[in-house]
Amino acid sequence: MIDVPVGIKLKAIFLNFCFLAPMILMALTITMTPMVSAENNCDVPASNTWDIRERTNQHDVDSWGWNDFDQSWDDVDQEITEPLVRDFSTEIYIENDSASAISMILTTGKSYTFCFSFENDLEAINNTQITSKNPKADVYLMTEQNWGIYKTSYELRFENWIDDIPLPVEYKDTLTWMPFRDVHAYEKVTNDYFSVSVDTTTMSWFDNRQTEYYLVFDNWDNDHTNDQKATVGNLNVELLVEVENRLMIPKFTAYILVAVLPLSCLIVPFIINSKYHSYGLEKTEIIEKEIVPILEQ
Repeated sequence: MIDVPVGIKLKAIFLNFCFLAPMILMALTITMTPMVSAENNCDVPASNTWDIRERTNQHDVDSWGWNDFDQSWDDVDQEITEPLVRDFSTEIYIENDSASAISMILTTGKSYTFCFSFENDLEAINNTQITSKNPKADVYLMTEQNWGIYKTSYELRFENWIDDIPLPVEYKDTLTWMPFRDVHAYEKVTNDYFSVSVDTTTMSWFDNRQTEYYLVFDNWDNDHTNDQKATVGNLNVELLVEVENRLMIPKFTAYILVAVLPLSCLIVPFIINSKYHSYGLEKTEIIEKEIVPILEQ
């Protein structure tokens, strides 16, 4: 059996780790991240066991102040300071050609599943112009900054102010509101669900204030091309929010995953090249030949 030096063994282990580490980290990320199925996780009681006014606020797009259609909430106007960590359910009222939103702080280490459904208001049902029992509307999840732009867009909805700005189309997108991560827009839906989790709670490096997220229920013809136009009557929304613990993988694993493979492509050839050139420089012991005397008979 060939006795391999310890240094060579360690080098071989290091090289194998450099090649296998990205695949191992990717496999761990996939297997350790919990699968969230909103169809099974929207089992939220109709009555809340805690006061949801402590962690959520309801807003009307028509008003720049706090507004809620539930009369029991009219005297509440407090800033949200704590993140949402418990399940809740609520009903939201949307007027025709308007929008309502519920705001909350989402935190790391939690996965949030939102299940919602639209229903015609009793007044809309009695309206003879209603032709569908399954009304459709739009739902958007957006940050606090985009909510402000969204409200401005609503106030200027009868003016094509974006079209009047002499800018390319790709730059005009920066002047209008956008859903969170560009994907949380659910348009022309009667009922739907989605899940989201956040990686940071602060607004930016310069602002340590926690980001507020707005779940907007849209019942007007907004700036999006494929959005649902305003319905004939008012709408009621049933909202269920499921909060689950989420396994957080340390952030440094992402840096390792990204950096290991490129570094290994640089380090491995360097090691092989240095070992190749060092073979001729190694000192070898010269073994002197010994003459065996011939035995005479």
